[in-house]
Amino acid sequence: MPRPATAADLPRLADVLADAFDDYAWTNWTVPAQDRRRRIRTLQLLYLEHAGLPHGMVWTVPDHTAVAAFLPALLPPLPPTVLEQVTETHGDRSEALLAAEELVAAHRPAHDWVLATVGVTPSAQGHGRGRSVVGAGLEAIDGQGGTCLLETSDPRNLPFYRRLGFTVEAVVSTPGPPVWIMTRSG
Repeated sequence: MPRPATAADLPRLADVLADAFDDYAWTNWTVPAQDRRRRIRTLQLLYLEHAGLPHGMVWTVPDHTAVAAFLPALLPPLPPTVLEQVTETHGDRSEALLAAEELVAAHRPAHDWVLATVGVTPSAQGHGRGRSVVGAGLEAIDGQGGTCLLETSDPRNLPFYRRLGFTVEAVVSTPGPPVWIMTRSG
């Protein structure tokens, strides 16, 4: 049964996301190889602490093996000290990330929410935990009549998101991996 995450959950959830994104095409391209897993964990923890929990919705399960974070489309800017940490963590990949972000942003349709991240501990995958935490957030968004957007760089994720009601709006070629932009209306 999914539940909203608390601040005490965030370190464990950042670990889940670091494991889930350790060999993901986008993070392999935007996060330097040296100490990548630690960098991914740092980035995920920063976003969960400074964006997800205070401004959006972060869902988990009792054993912390799954997490989904939803952010409002109109998100306040991150504090300058957090932006500095994000830039430092991306290291020499920061400029490439910003250039790709500009390309992708030009193709995003209007939306109310973003499914910013979802991850399941590899040993717990295939048991409905991802669907559970994403479903909890979508249910809350549906109650508001909102539209949710997500982006993925792994075509293997498309069937999962389609089963949850998302449709592909665009596929954007970047200097790194392609990005599929998907939306779902509540």
